Order: sequence, then structure tokens, then C-alpha cells
Amino acid sequence: MRLSDLLGQDAARTALARAVAGGHVAHAYLFEGPAGVGKRGAAYGLAMALSCREAPGEGCGACDTCRRIEAGNHPDVLTFGPTGPGGQIVAEDAKTIVALARTRPHEAAARVIVVDEAHALNPTAANGLLKTLEEPLARNHIVLCTSAPDRLLPTIRSRAQRIRFRPLSAATLGALADRRALPAARREIAIATADGSAARMFETAEAEEAGGPVEALAALRAAVVAREASGVFDFAASIGDKEGKQDLPALLDLVARVYRDALAAAAGAPELGVLTGAGTPAGGPEALVPLGVDRIGRGLAAIVEAQLALPSNVNPVLAVERLLFALRRQERPAA
Repeated sequence: MRLSDLLGQDAARTALARAVAGGHVAHAYLFEGPAGVGKRGAAYGLAMALSCREAPGEGCGACDTCRRIEAGNHPDVLTFGPTGPGGQIVAEDAKTIVALARTRPHEAAARVIVVDEAHALNPTAANGLLKTLEEPLARNHIVLCTSAPDRLLPTIRSRAQRIRFRPLSAATLGALADRRALPAARREIAIATADGSAARMFETAEAEEAGGPVEALAALRAAVVAREASGVFDFAASIGDKEGKQDLPALLDLVARVYRDALAAAAGAPELGVLTGAGTPAGGPEALVPLGVDRIGRGLAAIVEAQLALPSNVNPVLAVERLLFALRRQERPAA
């Protein structure tokens, strides 16, 4: 995308545009912020602004140079990411980056080297980049993109100009959904559970097309309110396969959102809810409001406990069983 197409990141876009216009583009940048908010797109936009001949300083987005940059197949705009064991960026990748940054661009006015998930640089790779980050050959620019800047070596952070990217607002996510012509039936849940990330919004929307989290939420709610407890075990068993485990964090995020909205409504502030209208899932916030603030709050605490447990390699089936029985304890007395 062109820098002018970067939505929701006014400060970052302005800083980069001014650097290009003034001829003061840094030799190394650190683009830091949540995943999926436009960091890599901004790096490509910077490359277009530096190399487009049709609209110098901005990028036209339509010429051969811009189209190849957008498609990721321009020889002077290269992206590196984790390729090594355990999702690391290894020394071999760093050596390639160093070798590139010591040469002139092949055909463009400038070379832009993008390091995605730069926090995955292992110590050897990071140390190998230090001198090059400080003094690459002229017309070479290195952009480190990360959602976890504190995991980078201080010596890496100190050698790059930091540009901060913010979580995207619901309005910005809506505008991006319009660009992709995202169907209205899928966009509300996707936006509400995106946590400001466009990438997460689109992933959720794609999952919803195949049933995804909304369908799983309906099944979870049915297990919670069912007369027989056997539904709890059946639902927990259904998420025991590999695909179910991968989808569980998204499902818990959606369940938590439902309970938060219900808590806001029960406390007399329904306007704070986000799951409203046509996109409200079956068994959504409205069904929980009669439980009252205390019971909804205890249910939400159980959901958060389950979310915190998952990264610690807890058995997901047991975690879901425990969560559903906790929710039943809050809801069954009101049935």
C-alpha cells in the first residue's frame, strides 16, 4: 500500500512522509506496535515513496515498480522473517541481510529490507546486524517490524529510529472491511474481537464463513444451559482435536466479549456493548443480563482464568470442562 493508504496510523504516516519529503529517511527504523495494524504495509509504502518514478515521494500504487513492491517480488524490497528452529530468525538470515545492505540497489532508487517479527532474532543474528544497522551502504534502509520491542536487544533498539503503530479503532477496521467488501453478517463479530488488529479481523471473518467462532459459541452456550451435564463433556471433547485447540483462543475471546457486554448492560451501561444488531450471536449478551452483575462477573472471571491457563500447556479439554462447569454454577440457579 502507499503511505497515503495507511489508515489509522496518522502519526506514523506523517513521520515517514516528512522524512521522505525532506530527504532524511533513516538508515534503520523500528516499527513497533500490535500485530496486524499496518507495519509491514507501511514499510512497503515507504519503499514505493522512495522508488516510484511516476509519483516520487509518494508512490502511485499502479506502476510496475509499485505493483511489484505490493506483490512482494521486487528485487530491492525484501522481507525476512522467522525460518529457524523454534520460530527464530537465525544467523544465516542476518548474514544475507548484511550482504544485501553492503551493495547498491539493483534497479530502484533505494533498497528497503523488511525484517518481520524482528523480536525473533536470536542473539547471534541480532549481534550480527548491529554494525549494518548503524552504517548500511547509502540508499539501503532496514525496517524492523515487531509487536514485542522489549524482546529486542537494547543495542538493536538504540540503532533504529522508532515509529509507533497503534491498535486500530473500530471505525478504521470498518473502513478496511469496506475495502475488502466484507459481508455485514460477518464484520461485527470480527471487528469486536479484533483487538485493533486488521489481520485478526480478517482471520475471524474467514473463520466465520466456515462456521468458526460464532457457531462454536452457540454450541458452548447450549452446553452451559443444558439440563444434563453430559453436554459439557461432549463439547469439551469436540475441541480436543488439533483444529479445535487452534480455534480455542478465538472462541474464549468471543465468550469473554459476550460476558463483558452483558456485564455492561446489567450495570446500566448497555451503550458500552459492541455485540449488537444483526451480528449478535445466538445466546449473546442479552440472554445473560438477568443473571445480574455478581454472577456475570464471576462467570467472566472464570473465562479470564481459562484464557490465562491456555499458554501454560494446560490440557485444553480439562480447561474447557472446568470453565463450562464454572459458568453452569452461575447460570443454572437462574434457570
